[in-house]
Amino acid sequence: MERRNNKNILLIRFSSFGDVILLRPVVDTLLKTYSDVIIWIVTDQKNESLFNHDPRIKFIGVDLNNNILQILRQIKTASNLTYFNGIYDLHNVIRSQFIRFFLKNKTHKIRVYLKERSRKKKIVQKKIKLIPLKHTTERYLDCLKVDFPKISFNNILQSLSIKIRKEKIIGVAPFSAHSSKQWELENYNHIFEKYNDYKIKIFAFGEQEKILASKKFSQNDQVAIISEKMELKEQIELINKCCVFISMDSANMHLASLTSTPVVSVWGPTHPFLGFGPLFNDHLIVQLNDLQCRPCSVYGKINSNNLDCAKKSMTGISSKMVIDKLELALKN
Repeated sequence: MERRNNKNILLIRFSSFGDVILLRPVVDTLLKTYSDVIIWIVTDQKNESLFNHDPRIKFIGVDLNNNILQILRQIKTASNLTYFNGIYDLHNVIRSQFIRFFLKNKTHKIRVYLKERSRKKKIVQKKIKLIPLKHTTERYLDCLKVDFPKISFNNILQSLSIKIRKEKIIGVAPFSAHSSKQWELENYNHIFEKYNDYKIKIFAFGEQEKILASKKFSQNDQVAIISEKMELKEQIELINKCCVFISMDSANMHLASLTSTPVVSVWGPTHPFLGFGPLFNDHLIVQLNDLQCRPCSVYGKINSNNLDCAKKSMTGISSKMVIDKLELALKN
């Protein structure tokens, strides 16, 4: 196998789009800090647009419907004779564990991401006290920092920030993969009335989301609905144009947090302390801090015992609470 002067490393991360978005600033910080590093990324093929911006990134997009042998064959074919200075499993699930095991002859070093899954579960079950856990991005960095000590969470890059003129636009991403994390659409009308001199861009990706958004807001000339046909690059450019962005705990929140636009995020059954908070935007979080049953979920899936808590955590958030954070964001 070829061993070049450049350091080739392999990162493995599947999971949700939001979790993969949080890998982007880590990759960019690593590339900026270490000019001799070439980063190979194994992830869902749908995530290619997140990692096609730098020639030192080698993207291996896999079809997650394929079996593990097909995925391994694809990785070996793509990387060919490359010998990796390190393989970093940033997911640590059965699929990634198989991959790192069968690729062990292509490296002398394998590092594994620590999830603290059991600790998060115990917090939700109220077996231990709610305290801030490390952010997912910081955990990615911890896995890499052993071999790349110059990178740190304190100098993480706001990767998707574009120098572009701000317009009087408020971006809104009112939907989430889990309906438990969605604020009632009716609440936005009070906000739109308050900011009636702003254009409103509603991000609604998915047929059902478009139907719901159209039904609720189509009569409002102030509102435009953005569909999934918009490329990721265009989405990022639009978010950067916004004066402020409102989001639930969702992939859109993570995406917007890496732009130059302040993000007001609305939290219900989940909690930013569990490691998935909005980077650079902690001061603009809207949540019910005194609701003792929170968090009642790590990701948004709710069991029958927590349905009441999940409902209260969202219905208890008023339009005024969101407007207060919008005012803070716009003032700055």
